[in-house]
Amino acid sequence: MPAETITHATLRELAAAGVIREAAAVAHGSRWSLIVRHGGVERILTARKTRQPRSWAHLDSLARYLAEIGIRQFTTDIRDYDPDQPGRKRPDRADALDQVREAAEYDRWFREQVQAALEDPRPAIPHDEAMAWVESELERRIGPRPE
Repeated sequence: MPAETITHATLRELAAAGVIREAAAVAHGSRWSLIVRHGGVERILTARKTRQPRSWAHLDSLARYLAEIGIRQFTTDIRDYDPDQPGRKRPDRADALDQVREAAEYDRWFREQVQAALEDPRPAIPHDEAMAWVESELERRIGPRPE
């Protein structure tokens, strides 16, 4: 695997300039990565945020990506291809889904509380009365308000 890396933005610019000499889809287990050659340098495409090699679960997805950036021809290297190898795990996605679930549960609970308060038959406390109570509590706890 090449030590040099390339990002999507740079690859797109080089492809538009027509200087990509070769593109190769390389199998790693059941996933595919992309290696490109321009000049005398081989580079592997990396994800922008993680700087880890970008990979695709399906060769046709990689082909579609290449077509979108203007690379119309590529080779394949299937020496390490193993379709029975499980795909990558995404524990970060599981955590994100748990957070979404928890947020939805909290939202449901909060809405129930608001609805219960709106349906409460007890009379509301007037604002002036509530603020007078708050001020009396503050005076009791920290002393009179400086004027």
